[in-house]
Amino acid sequence: MLKIIPLLLGTVLAAQAQQVTLVNSSMKQFSGSDGVTFRYPAIWNFSTENEFYSPSSITAPYRSPQAVVFFKDAGEFNPYPETTLNGAEFVYAQDKAATAEICPALTPRGDANAHSLEPTTINGIKYKHVQLESAGMCHQIREDVYATYRNQTCYLFDLAIHTICSGVKDNTRDITPDELSQVHASLEKILSSIEISDLKKN
Repeated sequence: MLKIIPLLLGTVLAAQAQQVTLVNSSMKQFSGSDGVTFRYPAIWNFSTENEFYSPSSITAPYRSPQAVVFFKDAGEFNPYPETTLNGAEFVYAQDKAATAEICPALTPRGDANAHSLEPTTINGIKYKHVQLESAGMCHQIREDVYATYRNQTCYLFDLAIHTICSGVKDNTRDITPDELSQVHASLEKILSSIEISDLKKN
């Protein structure tokens, strides 16, 4: 039997029932009242707020996340401790939109460090894909943003990896490209599990 864990959200989202379901000992599933579901490692944390120094580009400064699943260096789980990896997060946000043409404006295409890639199809739904990197105060963030339009809504998903400068923390080394690839693969596995139901509640 699946174990259901109810979530308490802020006042803006209080009317929207969202749940995290314990699928098995290693996996949880997020289910939103808007028809969005995805699965993520059970050892990762869940939040509805930005959790890092550099917030996700799909939420800051004007759009609150619907869901954030993440791990941080200061938490109980970090696959590469004693490196410059500060954490990773999978962020889900959305905006109402009358037409699909509005959605591209909600992705960070205007950022000088952003570039568009070929669209990606996930479980039968096509997503626009934008990559970007930014840095400030010795905090770096690498993002892959995916966006699609359904149910008069723009759905946005961000795969973000956070690192810090070498020397900021004692006894740490630079995370290797192969290790970063492994972290990104974990985020992509979450991405591949996204389902969006057309039976959305209004």
